[in-house]
Amino acid sequence: MEQRLRVRHVGALLVVLGALSLSGCASNTAIEDFPGLPVVPVAAEGAEEGGEAEPELEEIEVTEGETSAVYLDNGDRLAVVTWGSSTCPLVGSSISVVEDANSGNSVRVEVEEIAADAVCTSDFVPHTTVFGTPENTTTTKPLNVDVNGEEIVVPVK
Repeated sequence: MEQRLRVRHVGALLVVLGALSLSGCASNTAIEDFPGLPVVPVAAEGAEEGGEAEPELEEIEVTEGETSAVYLDNGDRLAVVTWGSSTCPLVGSSISVVEDANSGNSVRVEVEEIAADAVCTSDFVPHTTVFGTPENTTTTKPLNVDVNGEEIVVPVK
């Protein structure tokens, strides 16, 4: 009896976790945003016997000053890098599919407006906003990304 109850609890937990993971994929809002460039793990050297070495993180290379978009996590996430003031960064607020994978594979990223009375520093730094890669797009074709009217093409993953 106790084992049957445990199986029901585990089953219910799996259903809830599955629903949460699917709902995360369907969101059009940013997963995270932060100053700087996105980082990806690179192969760690010198794994100790019987253990795993901590993966090293490396910044993704982007052209300085150019808005960029790159896939992260094998195409599961899309990072958008904008450049501007560190105190008034251009932050992506939402992403939407303009043309699905069969019609052109393109998305639009909406950027939060900077208040007209904002006092911004005159530095020029990168800011990254990360989104879940939208459903109905594919990483097997180039992805066209419109950010603030600027067209960026993300190559095939």
